Amino acid sequence: MQSLIIQGLSVIMVFAGNLLLARWAGADEYGKYVHIFNWISILAVIATGGREDLVLTELTQYHHSGQPRRIGLLIKRTNAHVLIASLLLGFLFITIITVFPIPALHEYRLDFLIAWGAVYFMAFLSLNQFILQSLNYIRLSQITDRLIRPFLIIFLFGILLVLGYHAGSRPLIVLVETDLGICCLILAVILLKKTKTFFEPGGQVLHRDNLTRKTLYFFSITMMTLIITKISMLVLPYFAPRRDIGIFNVSYRFADLVVYPFFLMHSVLPQLFAKHTFAEAAYKQSLYNSSTKMMTALCLPLLLVNVLAGRFLLGLFGKDFTAGYTAMILLSVSQFFYSLFGPANTILMMQNREKQSAICLLVYVVLLLLSNLLLVPLWGVTGGAVAMLVSCLIYNIILSVQAYRLSGVISPFFAFLAGKGR
Repeated sequence: MQSLIIQGLSVIMVFAGNLLLARWAGADEYGKYVHIFNWISILAVIATGGREDLVLTELTQYHHSGQPRRIGLLIKRTNAHVLIASLLLGFLFITIITVFPIPALHEYRLDFLIAWGAVYFMAFLSLNQFILQSLNYIRLSQITDRLIRPFLIIFLFGILLVLGYHAGSRPLIVLVETDLGICCLILAVILLKKTKTFFEPGGQVLHRDNLTRKTLYFFSITMMTLIITKISMLVLPYFAPRRDIGIFNVSYRFADLVVYPFFLMHSVLPQLFAKHTFAEAAYKQSLYNSSTKMMTALCLPLLLVNVLAGRFLLGLFGKDFTAGYTAMILLSVSQFFYSLFGPANTILMMQNREKQSAICLLVYVVLLLLSNLLLVPLWGVTGGAVAMLVSCLIYNIILSVQAYRLSGVISPFFAFLAGKGR
């Protein structure tokens, strides 16, 4: 219930923040800002390197089995890796796009230099939220990113207006980067307070666990998950006007409302599946069934809102954005598939089946990339949405089959079809 309230307030504030920024900057400048931060978010995921899922799995098990010193050691290691990787990766990326005239990147090299700090800020937030979640600080793990971050966006935007700043992509970049930096400071204070007991000296010397292979699988999963959300917007600049990036982004934001119940359940599901790795199949099936039915029931009204009020909601961002209505509906349906088929990916990742999860995602990425390259030149924003719809459906079917084959749980959707067939 706490997560439901936090997520609900977050949706409202994220909507308000994007509405203000898009109307202030206009579709063209807003699209440029979205393009910059699409790449920044990819760099942040690479810098994190899958360690957010690693800590969620390993720290949950350490905490459950009473190994506090292993918790402290893993927190130190992962945060050090993220800091070093963020600095080096950002420097390498900016050097490459400065030296080589890469289309849609070279001309924005100064903008990327300004946004460099956001790479570490985003990676830090992602990693340490999962650390808190793995230690059962469910509410605290969400407050910074879900409540404080969107509130600060609106607050800082008001300051820019009072100071008389003109609309543009660079003020948006500085605003968002400042917001991320402040949130990192707040999260660092919370983390230090809640984990200080894990760093107390004493006890036997610990040998470092060799988690390299697991980390690589988690990294590939996280990276491919991000790429899936960005492929259409990364392909669009080469085949469509720049404003279409902003239109697709806003349409995608509204479609994300449908998947919020899915993310809501994932504030508690990963720890449960990780803790009960060796539980009986009946317990896993019960958890799978109840979570899937709850997510589907919560998603249906949100899908209906997008269908009935989508054109009006897009129009709030400006008349140009109503062109994304069809894409918004298609994207909303594709997001609904995640709840309809259930948390198959979560049970695979949290129960030592991360390799199979990564293979399923790889199939999804390949399908989505090929379909985008085929459909975006023909239909633009709508083509990107059709590509997402078809690829997402195929991915969820494959994933559900793998979850049944490897973990013995069947999606309630397939169970319903099988029962109806009989």
